[in-house]
Amino acid sequence: GLSDYIVCCQTYEGGFGGEPGSEAHGGYTFCATACLFLLGSLHMADTDALAEWLASRQMSYEGGFSGRSNKLVDGCYSFWQGGAVAIVSAAVAAGQENDDQDPWLANNSDNDSNSPTDPSHLLMDEGMLERYILLCAQDVAGGLRDKPSKRTDFYHSCYNLSGLSCAQYCGKTSFGHP
Repeated sequence: GLSDYIVCCQTYEGGFGGEPGSEAHGGYTFCATACLFLLGSLHMADTDALAEWLASRQMSYEGGFSGRSNKLVDGCYSFWQGGAVAIVSAAVAAGQENDDQDPWLANNSDNDSNSPTDPSHLLMDEGMLERYILLCAQDVAGGLRDKPSKRTDFYHSCYNLSGLSCAQYCGKTSFGHP
């Protein structure tokens, strides 16, 4: 069925392409991950490879995400990759991930979102992503953009803000400040 087809789109890298045999891409990875999670079928995918691919898309210098291997950071992937991190983290918390997950993570996770064993902290550096969005993607005249050399637009404003929300709330069980 549908889950089987989506799993066939997972690449050797761990992300998902638009069809079997195509290159892994952030947008397709988010859509595939969300669909499998909603269908209760994320366990059918190689979630370890998926988590590794997602983590490797965040660039250590800039702090933002690239959408594909060997590509530059783009602000919209703050959502596409950050949203997929949130879904994988939720799946781990709900026990919907692979049965062969890392035994250290399984034995040390206590569902405390501020714990260093919370999967979201292992997959992305939320602070660096926030810095990229607020310092690099934000234009002083208003709006958000792909990267500092580009113009602002509604598309990148929407997905940068959505990515900022992922960075600020991924893995949190409650919203707001105490």
